[in-house]
Amino acid sequence: MTVENATTQKLISSVPASSAAAGLVGGTTQARATFENGMKSATKAAEAVSKANSDAVAFSRGSFEAMTQATQAYLAGVQTFSRLYLGTVQTLTQHAVEGAKAFGGVKTVQDALAIQAKQSRSSLELAAAEGAKLQEAALKVAKEVYAPLTQRATVALQQTQVSLAA
Repeated sequence: MTVENATTQKLISSVPASSAAAGLVGGTTQARATFENGMKSATKAAEAVSKANSDAVAFSRGSFEAMTQATQAYLAGVQTFSRLYLGTVQTLTQHAVEGAKAFGGVKTVQDALAIQAKQSRSSLELAAAEGAKLQEAALKVAKEVYAPLTQRATVALQQTQVSLAA
């Protein structure tokens, strides 16, 4: 036997068996408590991550729905606006054809000048009226498209303020 082994053997044999068993039980109890505390902490952390993930998924779903609503509003609005625009073009074209027909029956220069003045004035008034209709339709489309996006941005801002306050 070497000197180190002999010294270790004397130390082991000098410690009473009951003291070694008590140390083993105490160490096991302490290890179990440490393990349980670690598990509690890990469980809390996992729950927090899971909740954050669920919140992120719900927020993304809401954003996707808002974008879908905005896209649907845009497509419906463009379709309505296109119909209105084609109606305006048709109205202005009919007005121009009527003016051309009126010029066909002109007998004097004074009649031509009178028809020209009347046609110009009525064309301007008609274009202004139709332009106002198109402008209102475009504004309506813009409001309908941005409404769900604005609402979603408001929700996001509120959620940010709540999370910053917490």
